[in-house]
Amino acid sequence: MRTTESPDGRKVATWRLTRRDCQVINIQNRADASPAYRWPSGEELPAATPGLVILDGPPNLWEARDAFPGHGDLWNALRSDFWAALLCMTDLPNPLGS
Repeated sequence: MRTTESPDGRKVATWRLTRRDCQVINIQNRADASPAYRWPSGEELPAATPGLVILDGPPNLWEARDAFPGHGDLWNALRSDFWAALLCMTDLPNPLGS
């Protein structure tokens, strides 16, 4: 699991790199006092931290960006972290040798 913050630190996304894809697990808007909920069902999560959205599926980065276009700053930061993580995969051992 990885986390990425927006440049102002108000939003954070938890995500994972699966094969060569970015799956977004949840997003947290620290400045939002709205009840936490699951997306896309809208099921409220009263015991969870306000401003939390748990993304069922989970969607990839581009699907999450489409579903939550108001978080462009977070998605841009996550895209940068995703590409950095993806490019670091070249440091992994080659299963074919050499």
